[in-house]
Amino acid sequence: MAVKLCIMTAYADETLALLNVLDHDAGGSVDWNSRLQFEGVDGDRRWVVLQSGMGKVRAASMCQMIIDRYQVDTFFEFGFAGGLVDTLNIGDVVVITGVSEHDAPNRPEVLREQEAWRERLFQASASSIRKFATTLSANPNVTITKSAVICGDMDIYNREVRDRIAVESGAVAVNWESSAIVEVCAINNVKYVGVRIISDLCVEEDSGPIPIKRVERLHESTTAYVKALMRFSQ
Repeated sequence: MAVKLCIMTAYADETLALLNVLDHDAGGSVDWNSRLQFEGVDGDRRWVVLQSGMGKVRAASMCQMIIDRYQVDTFFEFGFAGGLVDTLNIGDVVVITGVSEHDAPNRPEVLREQEAWRERLFQASASSIRKFATTLSANPNVTITKSAVICGDMDIYNREVRDRIAVESGAVAVNWESSAIVEVCAINNVKYVGVRIISDLCVEEDSGPIPIKRVERLHESTTAYVKALMRFSQ
């Protein structure tokens, strides 16, 4: 049976959110430099969830290995993110339409090259992104925002910093890995569909473990994501 779906996450909470929806109760295999891989079957589809570990370097290397090993033509990134704007709520789904970096390179020619590659990737992926967003929006219990995200190797739990980054970047959410994944997809001419669920609002009171009520809301949104992904892949 050919692999139909490969989904990459960064860390355990994101992986468990997916596996709980996929009703996966078997252990994962530790592979590829001790990073995690889980496999299962849903009807006539085989799915693979791969956990890269946090950060751009791990995400980029795992992304390249998935592309090489499974020969995917569309790369699916799933995870959580911090919301940068007050119009977002916990559990809202951000369908990524662009990426930028908080720690952008200081050489203009490097930045211009990155921006050109990313623009070409999102143009090539536009139809897939639009189709997935449309499929997901059929669920009345899900609030979707299609927007850019910003990435950096840092957690933000300060309202003033959050608001400044949002204004400067135009992004609505922040995470660690998406920009690196987009770079690898662009290099390999692989389409990209990235989705992040808002788990906090980048303020001090949201730091620490995710409260149980938020876990329940994240589970609802993850369930909607998986169902949409299964329909999308038909």
